[in-house]
Amino acid sequence: MLKDACKCEFTNSYKLEADFVADPIWCNVCGWNLDIDDFPLTDNLKDELYQWTKQYKKIPINEHNAIGQNLAGKMREELGSDYKIVFITDK
Repeated sequence: MLKDACKCEFTNSYKLEADFVADPIWCNVCGWNLDIDDFPLTDNLKDELYQWTKQYKKIPINEHNAIGQNLAGKMREELGSDYKIVFITDK
């Protein structure tokens, strides 16, 4: 279980979703925002996620969603089958 995880007893289901002032990873059960550094991701992918979040509402929505889909795929690859990652498209 993640050290600063949500109040759910245990979850391995997370969503990737950009927001203005939060890390882009959330509990898919209760919606709690989680610290990206608590996930075993490479520094390169963490940087890509931070850059994507900084672009939130500054780039066209279709471009934002395409980048997010790609990043969710990279997260799935790095985290493996112990983590379920769902990408939430912005509308």
